[in-house]
Amino acid sequence: MAAVTVDSRRADDEGELFHLYGQVFGQPMTEASRRRWRWQYLDNPQTNGGPAIWVAREGAQVLGQYASMPVRLWWAGREVDASWGMDVFVREEARGKGVGALLFSTWSDNVDVALGLGLTPSSYGLFQKLRYDDVGPVPFFMRPLDARALLRRRLGRGLGDVAGLLAGAGLRLFRPDRGRSPRAVEVKRAEGPAADADALWDDARGGYAMCVRRDRRYLEWKYARCPHQAYTFHEARTGGALRGWAVSRVQDYQGVRLGWVVDVFTRADDADAQEALLGAVLDGFRGQGVARAQAFAMNRALGRALVRRGFLRRPSPMQFCVRARVDSGSALQERGSWHVVFGDSDMDR
Repeated sequence: MAAVTVDSRRADDEGELFHLYGQVFGQPMTEASRRRWRWQYLDNPQTNGGPAIWVAREGAQVLGQYASMPVRLWWAGREVDASWGMDVFVREEARGKGVGALLFSTWSDNVDVALGLGLTPSSYGLFQKLRYDDVGPVPFFMRPLDARALLRRRLGRGLGDVAGLLAGAGLRLFRPDRGRSPRAVEVKRAEGPAADADALWDDARGGYAMCVRRDRRYLEWKYARCPHQAYTFHEARTGGALRGWAVSRVQDYQGVRLGWVVDVFTRADDADAQEALLGAVLDGFRGQGVARAQAFAMNRALGRALVRRGFLRRPSPMQFCVRARVDSGSALQERGSWHVVFGDSDMDR
């Protein structure tokens, strides 16, 4: 039996890898992966020379892959090379033989900081077994905007309308929106990332212990050119100076219109800009008939802003594990100063 090796994906691996992907995830997900593949793996501004995909082999046979999303990461006061782990799968007959662990280790050994977000139970268990730092789950927040629409789905018309009216009144009474939208902060819809997004990044990054580099080039790729989602941009300014931006989108899911707060970025201590941006996003959701707004936010200050805007914290399914090969300083102890949201990794795919 040939030894198992791991190396970079080759051009002639495509057919076999997509075939395996279909066996593991099914054809609908496989076709969706094909449609976004170039954007996800080749157009990423941090991809150099080819997709960041590791492939396990036994002789000439492909056993599985670990695909990742390279990023520049603000980590403990400087930028380092990092990547989000994403599509990992192993041929059925090769499972339980250490192939997955070998793929995980090869990936993490080739970046300064390896980031695993939104893990399946099997991946989460393997991350723990390999002694990655368990830093999740990333907090989840939700705010009902139309309680009647939500309860109609569960209780039907009539009873759902009555229950929705009572629930809505209770939320307004006990969990009101206490957010601020100061006149000094002007929030407007934008066509895409602001021209001065790089200056905001340079100014704001020092307030975070961990944050993916959110410059204009990254934002153009991640949100403006995303082929499978349509995003709305808002930006907050004072006297013409950019104080922050927000990215959101709307979707219909199982009969409910959801509004996702995908990303909000400001100086970490700029509560006025955070709350003003969230207020504008919520106003946009109401205009689009959104029944429930949702967000993930690891940053403690952004979480407080969401709560002031009437969001409720709920149990989170988004597990998060990290392995660093560089000096982390106090970053691992300052997790409330990390900026991780739904827009990170490939969570919103």
